[in-house]
Amino acid sequence: MTTAIATTIRNRVDRIKATPAIPAVFLPLLKLLNAPPDQVKLQEVVKLVSYDNTIAAQCLRVASSPLFGLAKSPESIKGAVLTLGLRRVQTILLTCSLGQAFPTNNWVLDPTVFWRHSLGCAMVCRKFSEKLAASDHDKAYMAGLLHDIGFLVNCLVFSEEFGTAIKHALHEQIPFDEAERATMGFTHCETGRALAEKWHLSDDIIQVIAHHHAPELSKTAQPLVALIHLSDLLCRVRGLGYGYYERHKVDLVHNPAWAILQNQHRDLGGVDLARFTFELDDAVEEVFELVATIFGVAAAKEH
Repeated sequence: MTTAIATTIRNRVDRIKATPAIPAVFLPLLKLLNAPPDQVKLQEVVKLVSYDNTIAAQCLRVASSPLFGLAKSPESIKGAVLTLGLRRVQTILLTCSLGQAFPTNNWVLDPTVFWRHSLGCAMVCRKFSEKLAASDHDKAYMAGLLHDIGFLVNCLVFSEEFGTAIKHALHEQIPFDEAERATMGFTHCETGRALAEKWHLSDDIIQVIAHHHAPELSKTAQPLVALIHLSDLLCRVRGLGYGYYERHKVDLVHNPAWAILQNQHRDLGGVDLARFTFELDDAVEEVFELVATIFGVAAAKEH
């Protein structure tokens, strides 16, 4: 990426401050939900959720959906949070907050498809990390949820260029990052990094956003980046991609990211990858149902 392109990206990311601000509860609630589960106080989560009407209403609506099969819908924020669990509250927080910062009428990419992939990747990251004794499962979840935020930047301030990249990806049946680089000269990894740095996200998350398609380039968080890279691929082969067929072979065991993880996690050798991919089927179903509930639409699976 040239200096001129980097400057253009930063200049356009600076324009994002003209969009509706992210709700004030976003960062404190995100920090609270990222703390170890035994340190999270339910009442603090309820208090923060209650401060934002959009997030509170969405929590109540989702908790009342048939997805949870309750005989009686929760009548309070506390009841909704208890029904949903902290991970789902975290997901609703992000979709609501980023939805306000990036209005969907400006999206070139279908927002339902975007969140379906992001949530799918988060859930796969967590399940994958649970196979590795030394990994941070909650950090893996958050990294998976945020890894593609560069697409939000591209939709908002590079909409024309990104629209061309999407058409190229669909026509050639290639991954988005390849299409972006071919038509735009940069990818959502670079624009996502610029936004993450502007928002002062943690270095580990910035590394994931910047290098999830090339984990070997990460300087400080290679194992986490490699985990997100492999989980992203797993999602795309299990019908949780970006709504179109990608014509390329996926060989996880011979992927450079696998070697990076093996160096960090010796127990990876005991993971039956074929069995693990089949175990993801239940997670895939939950992702489709949860995203459809949050957005009020039915999302068709990819074939």
